[in-house]
Amino acid sequence: MSNTSIMNSIIEGAVAKVRLFEPNSLIRERADLFIKIHIVPMEQLVRVERGALVPTAYIIDLSLIGPSVMRIEDYLKMREDGSLTLGRKLGKARNKEQLVVNYVELIIKALRFFNGYFICRHVLDHIVWAYDEALNNGATIRLFKNEFKDDREVDKALNELSKHIIASITDFYNGLRTWILNNELKRPSYTQYFIIHEILRRLLPNENLVVIEANEDYFYLGLLRDVPLTSTIIKLG
Repeated sequence: MSNTSIMNSIIEGAVAKVRLFEPNSLIRERADLFIKIHIVPMEQLVRVERGALVPTAYIIDLSLIGPSVMRIEDYLKMREDGSLTLGRKLGKARNKEQLVVNYVELIIKALRFFNGYFICRHVLDHIVWAYDEALNNGATIRLFKNEFKDDREVDKALNELSKHIIASITDFYNGLRTWILNNELKRPSYTQYFIIHEILRRLLPNENLVVIEANEDYFYLGLLRDVPLTSTIIKLG
């Protein structure tokens, strides 16, 4: 099966999950459109110009996580002590650390497969779930099914976790940027440290994870591959 066929199969699987779990009836009715309009070619939001990421549309902010990001490892080491703090559902899970590790890995793999695209967080969990079923025999989602009583609860847990992952990325990068540009230090929380450390472990040396805040509560994630960046501390406006 070609990559295009697999991608179409993943999208169909994500559409099916929107129809199952989405509480908004209007979105359920147009699930296919809802999924497709939230998978965006990268050039619609950013382009690379002279080694820097430049917006091609209005965006609020941009975060960048990767092995080449300036002083990212130094900032990571400044973390606070503590424990992994997640939402109500994940916080009660017996193996929450392992769930986070496996879900971060699955997100990175799915974004790598959707090379050249940004995926909006509003559909990310359904895309990632469908990817796991299509290419991983559902192994990662099975771990969540072992923790939560039914698929609807799994869907809620994934939604909660992806929110925490994105919040950790954006808060961590904002702290890194403020430390480098303004010499003001806000130490990363342990949860930020744990999630960013796992992301860095999963990324290849030629990859950067980009998170774009395009509008209030609209975050897009994508992997930038084989693009050397000379400017990795980005402040818009």
